Amino acid sequence: MARHFPKAEEGNSTLAFFFLFLYTASVLIRPHEMFLVSVEWIIIKIFIIIAFIATLAAQRPLAMLPQHWMLLALVPLIIMSGFLNGSGMIGVEQSERIFISALFPLFLYSNCITSIKRQHVLMAVCLLAALLMVHNGHVQQTAIAGAGWALDTNSVGYINLGERRITYLGFFNDPNDLGMFFVMNIPFAIYFYKKAAAFNKIIMLGVLAALFYGIYLTGSRGTMLGAGALLAVYFIVMNAGPKLFITIVALAPIAATVIASLQSNIDASADGRLEAWYAGVLMLLANPVFGIGMGQFLEEHGLVAHNSYIHVAGELGVPGYSLWGGALVFTVLTGYLIIRDQINNNKSDESEKVERSTEEANELFLNKTLFFSMMGFMITGFFISRMFTLLLYIYMGMTLASHLRLIKINPAYAAHFTMQIALKSMLYCWTIIVAVYIALKLGL
Repeated sequence: MARHFPKAEEGNSTLAFFFLFLYTASVLIRPHEMFLVSVEWIIIKIFIIIAFIATLAAQRPLAMLPQHWMLLALVPLIIMSGFLNGSGMIGVEQSERIFISALFPLFLYSNCITSIKRQHVLMAVCLLAALLMVHNGHVQQTAIAGAGWALDTNSVGYINLGERRITYLGFFNDPNDLGMFFVMNIPFAIYFYKKAAAFNKIIMLGVLAALFYGIYLTGSRGTMLGAGALLAVYFIVMNAGPKLFITIVALAPIAATVIASLQSNIDASADGRLEAWYAGVLMLLANPVFGIGMGQFLEEHGLVAHNSYIHVAGELGVPGYSLWGGALVFTVLTGYLIIRDQINNNKSDESEKVERSTEEANELFLNKTLFFSMMGFMITGFFISRMFTLLLYIYMGMTLASHLRLIKINPAYAAHFTMQIALKSMLYCWTIIVAVYIALKLGL
């Protein structure tokens, strides 16, 4: 793993981080889309290009981690899959999308967030964006035709029957995306609550309440389940042993499939979701090497998979899913291993405890927070197809940045970031697919 951290004179580019901050605010808050005069402006592209150039020019060292290589390897695979499935140009277009929504953001966030202070700034932007979304959604609940204060944002659903599922600007125009974002921000609010003084704790409790209110307003059952499951994951991780945790993780997809099956008896949409999952598995079995081609699930089945894992496996086959799922699982697994080290150290006898510096303790706390944010994606992503949403790679990049800082503080943590564990993660990710397939074959 050490080869991913080249020896070089250190240099933190203030310019790169400044434009990364502007990029983060632009993609999450989307202020330019609130006014007709600026709605067509391409400031998001400008900010990320400047941030990328400044990073290459002045940020040192530059790290390329296994997750970067895994996702980069998807590009030629997507193109090849497209041509083999008769949709070559679609494959090229989809590969370009990977650079814009995944590779560039992941590289920038993992390399530019070189301090906890920088991390706090971006976390605050995330929470501010979430609060604006909740407030806009609250306005949609009472406004005529469900209109929010943000330009051209309207609640969706059967308005005349009282169903008003909130939306926001840009790629947050789907209530499910809003819900996923709110769930991934819950650990951030708890983090700042624990770090805050008395008065600020009250503020953070208000932020946390707003996030749960926002989740309720999305009307997304998958999001609501995700929020509850995230709390369950916290107690499992912090209290269960590794073997019990692994067992629960392996059984979780089956449990989720059971829940979806029970809903299908009374809900046509849930029944359609199960059918889409099974269709995705059949696509994988029929095209195990290259899948049916990225972007073709909707064309083949008529609906998206409503499951990020099944969607990738069906479209990109065994190699593609192993790379995408491996990058995701490796990021979460390493975070979990660091948390287990911390728990075991706390349980050790006083004579065996490892003394940690304040800097290391703070970074460990932040790593735990980012781990649960990533778990928020993994849970909610089981019920919607958001495998290449920008949110995933923003939060994954933040997590990798924390891992890099931990290794810099204490090189012993590098033992959790070996290529061997990365390759195992590419196998572990198949637990989800196998579990869903078993549950579906049992007729659930």
